[in-house]
Amino acid sequence: MSTAVDRGNVRPDRWRWVVLLVAVLVAARHVVSDWRLGASADVGPNGDISVYIGAIEYLAQGGELYDYPEGGGYGFTYPPFAAIALRPLIWSDPTTTGRVWLSLCVLVAVVLAALVAATRPWPLSTLGRLAVLGLAVAAFLGSVQVQSDLITGQVNLVLGLLVLLDVGRFVPERFRGALVGLAAAVKLTPMIVWGWYLLTRQWRALATSVGTFAAAVAGAWLVMPSDSRRFWTEAVFQTERVGDAGLRFNSSVMGALTRAGVEGAAKPLLWLGIGGVLVLLAYWNAQRARRAGDHVAAAILLGCAAVVATPVAWPHHQIWLPLAGIVLALRGRPLPCAVGLAIVAYAYLHVPLTRYSDAHGLGLVFDNLDLAMFVGVCVLGLAARPVVAVSAEEQPSPRPPSDRRSPSAR
Repeated sequence: MSTAVDRGNVRPDRWRWVVLLVAVLVAARHVVSDWRLGASADVGPNGDISVYIGAIEYLAQGGELYDYPEGGGYGFTYPPFAAIALRPLIWSDPTTTGRVWLSLCVLVAVVLAALVAATRPWPLSTLGRLAVLGLAVAAFLGSVQVQSDLITGQVNLVLGLLVLLDVGRFVPERFRGALVGLAAAVKLTPMIVWGWYLLTRQWRALATSVGTFAAAVAGAWLVMPSDSRRFWTEAVFQTERVGDAGLRFNSSVMGALTRAGVEGAAKPLLWLGIGGVLVLLAYWNAQRARRAGDHVAAAILLGCAAVVATPVAWPHHQIWLPLAGIVLALRGRPLPCAVGLAIVAYAYLHVPLTRYSDAHGLGLVFDNLDLAMFVGVCVLGLAARPVVAVSAEEQPSPRPPSDRRSPSAR
């Protein structure tokens, strides 16, 4: 009798270990396959990282950063500080540099997915949480957004981690905002967080972020005055340098308007109007998440807002979409869970679904489906529960306990 009971108690634990083992193996398989995918694309000589390497080498040889020959129509598009921060890329040959950068980005992708999954409040056992964490890592690494970033050798995963660590409250309070400012000095899109800081009166984080950004820009100006002057007066306004906004897979409001044939003065007005409303809704939902104590969800919402608001958002810019799907999938309630799983599945199966849509004349629908998902996240938000909690900086100062017998206590 006791043996049967003991076996009945052990069996569920064995199954949990089996599930955990499967999750770990699937995650490990995606780590290896993603690295091999990026390596097979030859990220050193041929990816976007080749533009970084070529432009920085051109600068080191005495050339102007933004005069770098635009192979394939593209040149260096980031602020001058990015050239300083990325200078170690020319310390080795392009192939070795590409492999090192690829390995770093795979590690960063694992950390991003793990941080998002680990901060979800789902009521599972330790083994269950580890299994879900492994599956989340696998789903994120298997998404077309992450794989596109790895294939091109882009910087978005690294910048995304900086924003998540900062807005997600993984850094000491006195340094909050610094990582966002640093990320904005490398690529301007993280500046969207400043508007949220301003509207939600996070004055210290805003000051720290803007101050860090200003220090980086000033330092770059001292080192590279000519290139800095050219970027901030000319190149920053040349959005065509990053590609044609009308091309498919540009999942921004500007991309959808361009593909729809909107031209003339109407296009920038609609872009500012629609994009501005979506950004404000994302700010509001990010504040809801912040008040609920879910700072990671707030960071992801701000990342999604940056995607819809920027003129050009290629798949490697869209790493926030599968992260939003993971958050929704782990909400615990049926409808958000189903929506989150659908987003994750779409990101994971994006390539075969695109091929199917092209073969059946559904390209127009699928070319705008990513944007529709981003819009849904910005409008509906990711908060796990109603606004019931207040962050530490918003809580009133504790008052000394009062005597229950006193009139004021009643």
